[in-house]
Amino acid sequence: MFLWFLVATQFLLAAAIVVSARWSPFPVLLFLGSGPGIVLAVWAWVTIGLTKIRIHPATTERTQFMTAGPYRLVRHPMYTGLIWFTAALLFDPIDAWRVVSWCAMVAVLIAKSQLEERLMQERFPEYENYRRRVGGLLPKLKIWNTPPAN
Repeated sequence: MFLWFLVATQFLLAAAIVVSARWSPFPVLLFLGSGPGIVLAVWAWVTIGLTKIRIHPATTERTQFMTAGPYRLVRHPMYTGLIWFTAALLFDPIDAWRVVSWCAMVAVLIAKSQLEERLMQERFPEYENYRRRVGGLLPKLKIWNTPPAN
């Protein structure tokens, strides 16, 4: 039940941000700024398979352990794409309630990703190695993980 609450909250908050953006005249700069988020999310969707995507973070017998495509960069590329896309839309118009909604949506996505991480580790023992190598919502940069030179 709690997982469905998180899913519904995520969609409602994202929809509020998208619907409340100024779309007339068409905001070219905002659309260009949100483009990478859209591309990342769609790339993840295509990588998983258009008919295999699930909005619920629970694992099933059909759940796949995906490391190809954008999953090489981040473990949750659809969440990252949604965060990027909606962040770009925050600037037109910039209102406190929209910023609070975006922050709440990010908190929900972090909670969902943590639950999903636990479930994936239970189902796939090799997930722990993947988790150490690949960032969750942001890519791990090599310079951050480079051991000191001797």
